[in-house]
Amino acid sequence: MPFSLMPVVERYLDAMKRTPVGVARAAGLRPIATLRAATAVPTLGRRVRAGRPTSGDDYPEDLIDLGKHLVRDPSNTFVMKVHGWSMRDAGIADGDELVIDRGVAAEDGRIVIADIDGELTVKRLRRTATGWMLQASNPEFADVHVGGENDLHIWGVVTRVLRAV
Repeated sequence: MPFSLMPVVERYLDAMKRTPVGVARAAGLRPIATLRAATAVPTLGRRVRAGRPTSGDDYPEDLIDLGKHLVRDPSNTFVMKVHGWSMRDAGIADGDELVIDRGVAAEDGRIVIADIDGELTVKRLRRTATGWMLQASNPEFADVHVGGENDLHIWGVVTRVLRAV
């Protein structure tokens, strides 16, 4: 993040601490800390087939804490809602919510939230011979080649996609 934006981010985070729900709704951003406390759900000792049905035996095996499963570091993790279809072929649809970890390294091939010329976008980060590219996962959308007049900053790395079924 550019140093010049630090005061803006600090004011935003301070406002989010005071009124997390209102600020989050306006920005489409929710800090993980505003989500419910740990939620443990049972895991079943069986796998489910995506083809032919199996018997319906339900053998609870263990409990899984969804917070620990979805979030590596709550202080660096946020949720953002997706608007648009540029990442459709990566399994990210309009209306999905993305779990974003700002502490994960943005490496070649990772899906990232990037701030390019002041606009946030979700794309796959790719290294090219001349620098970096933000790659769409839908042929109807152009890739963004980074360099020259573009100012790229990686805001965070997408670690999970949340979708209601």
